[in-house]
Amino acid sequence: MAAPEPCYHCALPIPADCDYEVDAGGIAKPVCCPGCKAVAELVLAAGLEKYYRLRDAPEPGAGRPEAMASAWDSYSQSDIQAAFSEAQPGNTGSRAATIYVAGMYCSACGWLIETALGRMDGVASVDINPIAHRIAVVFDAQRIRLGDILGQLAGLGYKPQPLAPQSGTRPELAEQRAALKRLLVASLGMMQVMMFAVALYAGEFQGIDADMQRFLRLVSFLVTTPVVLYSARPFFAGAIRGLRARQPGMDLPVSVAIGAAYAASVYSTLTNGDAVWFDSVTMFVFFLTVGRYLEMRARHRSIDRTVALSGLLPAFATRIDNGQRHDVPVSQLVAGDRVRVPAGDSVPADGQLCSASAHVDEAILTGESRVQARQAGDALVAGSINRGDALEMTVKHTGVDTMLGTISRLSERARYARPDFVQLADRIASYVVVAILVIAAAVALVWAYVDPARAFVVTLSVLVVTCPCALALATPAAFAAAGSRLAELKLLLTNGNAIEVLSKATMIVFDKTGTLTTGRPAITSVRVLDAALNEQDCRRIAAALEADSTHPLADAFRDETAVVASDLRIVAGRGVEGDIDGSHWRLGNAQFAAAGATDASDDQTTVWLANDAGPVAEFRLSDDLRSDAAETVGLLRRRGLRVRMLSGDAEGPVRAAARALGIDDFEAGCAPERKLANIAALQADGEIVVMVGDGINDAPVLAGADASIAPAHAARLAQTSADIITLGESLLPVATAVRAADRTMRIVRQNLAWAIVYNAVALPLAAAGAVPPWLAAIGMSTSSLVVVVNALRLNRFS
Repeated sequence: MAAPEPCYHCALPIPADCDYEVDAGGIAKPVCCPGCKAVAELVLAAGLEKYYRLRDAPEPGAGRPEAMASAWDSYSQSDIQAAFSEAQPGNTGSRAATIYVAGMYCSACGWLIETALGRMDGVASVDINPIAHRIAVVFDAQRIRLGDILGQLAGLGYKPQPLAPQSGTRPELAEQRAALKRLLVASLGMMQVMMFAVALYAGEFQGIDADMQRFLRLVSFLVTTPVVLYSARPFFAGAIRGLRARQPGMDLPVSVAIGAAYAASVYSTLTNGDAVWFDSVTMFVFFLTVGRYLEMRARHRSIDRTVALSGLLPAFATRIDNGQRHDVPVSQLVAGDRVRVPAGDSVPADGQLCSASAHVDEAILTGESRVQARQAGDALVAGSINRGDALEMTVKHTGVDTMLGTISRLSERARYARPDFVQLADRIASYVVVAILVIAAAVALVWAYVDPARAFVVTLSVLVVTCPCALALATPAAFAAAGSRLAELKLLLTNGNAIEVLSKATMIVFDKTGTLTTGRPAITSVRVLDAALNEQDCRRIAAALEADSTHPLADAFRDETAVVASDLRIVAGRGVEGDIDGSHWRLGNAQFAAAGATDASDDQTTVWLANDAGPVAEFRLSDDLRSDAAETVGLLRRRGLRVRMLSGDAEGPVRAAARALGIDDFEAGCAPERKLANIAALQADGEIVVMVGDGINDAPVLAGADASIAPAHAARLAQTSADIITLGESLLPVATAVRAADRTMRIVRQNLAWAIVYNAVALPLAAAGAVPPWLAAIGMSTSSLVVVVNALRLNRFS
């Protein structure tokens, strides 16, 4: 009597009283429980029925939903889920998690993961970064748990590892160790099999005893088997996932070649056939594994600045409550807490200095190597190092709301936003894989007619030598290296598409205040127009109105003795207004705060203070140009870029700044909507525009430009809208970004040209039988390494 059929999904025995079934292509298949039925129906409904045909025979129960879920249940507990994900601002219940996914190698893997997770109820978005092997998932914690997401990934055949926010965990180290072990097995296996192959080849010419030949083949089979089953496993896994996703990847032709050569060799060994190819199989796997290992090391060397930034914050902070000190986790700090920072420790949050003075090192954030002196009331930035005596501070912003958190989040965004150029290369590589399989089949048919004895070997060479690894790596390897090098040069890339845009840019548009100028304005004179007020009163009122403003001009009005304003409202590009002691006040340009007044026409900025009765004071401010602003403008112009200045400031100071910088094309008095219209008009004329700005009023323009750059001190909204963030006080990184983009795209074009030329030359030679399988493996691996090494030249860019 035949044994009862096991569960279609998990391979466990079917209980006697169970009658659950699923419809698999019109055939009823038994399943052992409602869980297996639900998961199997999900797989079949997703169009992934090939999974059940192509997978290896599972361990009984390995795919069972309960088994998968139980392994990840701990991540669904509220405290652990909170540790491995972070709440999203403005969306109750929405959380974001970063997950390292071992075994994800190509765009087919990304498609499968994105499709499977995207269909889960409660998952809002899935962003894939196959270069870093990470995914970013935003989900509704009230509808789905983190453990459910991890279980789904495990069910697809991957090994997920959630990464805690602000964690320096590097799962890449485990990947390196596993890859090194596979490389070790492949190298030892290849050396041993080659020793046996020498004896077999010698026997072909000098004669060999049949028993000895059979023995050497059998030993070669035993040594080759772990190489194929262990070292080559990532290639087979990638090929199967590509087939399941209906998007064949670069592993498919390689896996076909390895599997076919191994199977034919085993068959020949067992049947005493004419030839075996165990030596070619082990060489295939060895050279392919070497290539992938070196590519992985190059990828890991593309240091992720967010990992470095995340390690800046201490794990604990000393909070002062009613004069008592308590060590608490940094995650428990809230705005208003008073914190003590010992000498040499990192500042745990953004805040305000309470001590009389302090000396801090902000080099990792601003790029400035010298220690900065701070006085009571000055701002302190999370991640900076206390280089003086112990200090006390009041917390203003914590976690993701700090400048460090903002920069880390924006840098993280770049890792998951796949540039259009990279996606195009992925699509081309998929078509190339299909074309290779078709060509290989045609070559096999032709050689089967011309010389049947060589048909198999020639087809193997074609499959291996034309693998599109180099084509698939050409663009992402260059972009990864460029992002790493730009970070070292004080440029944080938050949108990979910016590299391509910068390389094609025709015009750079600068804001003035805080961008071309230092952003540290000083009041040079005050003219009081209301006899009931004196200069000190006007300064205090202005300071109260600017208390929450992030505009560079606001720094000129900071005053510890300021009165308190309520109902503050910032009017972008115009000024700020609020209520003080029952009176409504406005501070800003003439049109906003002093209707009918005329700004001075000299090189100083005029700010008006007014109440409901009219203007009460005129402030004159000066803001020095950055020391390297003129040099930066000159460098950009020498590269053939047109430079324009758009400023909301008055005509006089804008004209003076333009004259000093050698900018002929400028416009003053630009409100945000006017700047945006100006950018749109330039784009309509065919210009590719890069905007450089730092204020809240610049955010719409930064978003509307083809690419945008904002300094680290810029308003958070401006940083969020920018594609690149510069660190430090210098403006020269703007010119560096343009040069680096040109160099990167040149490397990309070189890589693509090499990949195309290599395949154009190698394919005819392999099809003609002029390339033996071992040389095909070397050629394919070498072509991939050439692309990676060429991309790494960007690490030397200066």
